[in-house]
Amino acid sequence: MADVEDYRKDMEAFFKMAKYPLVRQTDMLAEMREEAVDVCVTAVEKHQADMEKCTQAIKEALDRKFGPRWHVIAGNYFSFEITHECKNLLYLFIGGTTGVLVWKM
Repeated sequence: MADVEDYRKDMEAFFKMAKYPLVRQTDMLAEMREEAVDVCVTAVEKHQADMEKCTQAIKEALDRKFGPRWHVIAGNYFSFEITHECKNLLYLFIGGTTGVLVWKM
């Protein structure tokens, strides 16, 4: 059990040192991905204490830029299984352990 706790602490320390967004999974085209990452980073940095406002800001920005029906999940320690439109998925970590998942249906 101590090994698991040590591993978790090591990973948290590593993620806190990360100064850039870490894209874990995406099928977006490069230009769209860059814009979506910028939107996510800005929202997480601005609303770090309130994930509800953060997700709302991301959704509204993506709906304006790329059309409606975007969905957003943001937080720590979550997993997912979704159905999405091709070339409309982005899953990344920002500022360490804050995960952001955006997709369009």
